[in-house]
Amino acid sequence: MILSYKYRVYPNRAQHLALERILEDQRQLYNAALEERIGAYRKAGKTLVFIDQCRSLTEWRQSDPESAAAPLRLQRWTLARLDDAFKAFFRRAKARNGKAGFPRFRGKGRWNSFGFQEMKGLRFDGKRLRFGGLPGGLRVHLHRPLPSNATLRSCIFSRDHRGWALCFQVGLPKSSAAPGPAVGLDMGISSLAALSTGEHIPNARVGRRAERELRRRQRALARCRRGSKRRQKVRQQLARAHRKIADSRATYLHQVSAQLVRGHGLIAVEKLNVKGMARGNLARDIHDASWGRLLHNLRYKAAWARVEFIEVDPKNTSQACSGCGVIVKKGLSVRVHVCPDCGLVLDRDHNAAINILHKAVAGLGAQNAAGCGERAPGNIGSDAETLPVEIQTVRI
Repeated sequence: MILSYKYRVYPNRAQHLALERILEDQRQLYNAALEERIGAYRKAGKTLVFIDQCRSLTEWRQSDPESAAAPLRLQRWTLARLDDAFKAFFRRAKARNGKAGFPRFRGKGRWNSFGFQEMKGLRFDGKRLRFGGLPGGLRVHLHRPLPSNATLRSCIFSRDHRGWALCFQVGLPKSSAAPGPAVGLDMGISSLAALSTGEHIPNARVGRRAERELRRRQRALARCRRGSKRRQKVRQQLARAHRKIADSRATYLHQVSAQLVRGHGLIAVEKLNVKGMARGNLARDIHDASWGRLLHNLRYKAAWARVEFIEVDPKNTSQACSGCGVIVKKGLSVRVHVCPDCGLVLDRDHNAAINILHKAVAGLGAQNAAGCGERAPGNIGSDAETLPVEIQTVRI
């Protein structure tokens, strides 16, 4: 399995200039490769692919000594990035779902990363990284060590308002499967998720908490004269505020997903159309909760830990009674499930989480799911669950 580990790098002045020069060279290469593809199709009706442009790159390096000084795998990474953009364009065009979005030429403000397809030609001793075109060794801040059994595959440099960062792609063997109880998750707004065990994961509401500060900085930006140094400085302050929100949210979701995967052997969730749901009245709260990011984290962490991850049909998970299966219609404002048939009274989200787990268990088959998700009807707060999951809100 391939995972990414991101670290800060601290270049000196000469290295900083070299990184900026490499970034600009790769931007120009990307634009030149895009122009080559467009020209080949317009003039000859030919669609160039990654292999074709690699051959053109070889010819160009033979005729231009300055381009040959740059690492070959660095330039191939840029061509592969363009090839990925075209593949995504053709996929969207084939799906005919909205605008296909043809790849665009990149200006300086829209190109902030470059990378290496392989680690060949790069030397990393655990503290400093060296490669051709960079003077000296680049200091890498390893705030957490790389796994001892990791195999370095590739790396990507990225630039943001704080400086430069380095992302290692490492190959890791999957961990041994750890047996654990099954759990169902129901995503929400008041709480990030309700578990079938009765626990509720708090919603950090990072964006909501920072709204006042963002409004203040946006007003300050609106008052600045366009093109002034003051406007540039205030824009950077606004970007830092947005980055702080994104980092805090990502940290919290990583901690939540890691704890869920460590404590369970099966995780069941709804197969939600998060993109469609985020167009409604609750769009801001859904984006702030970041359901899609949480599901993504759970999916890859579960695959690495060999934990069963199941997505079920969300139909009637909130309306059906988890005790007897009768459909009990209720609006979104009704937060308590009361079954007129079996008398079950539960929190709405808790009831939905149990139904999600039941659906996942039914899909696995009875031989693999004996006893999973079973519970006796009862009132809110009367459950004595076997697995207390302590999930604390991250301090923002």
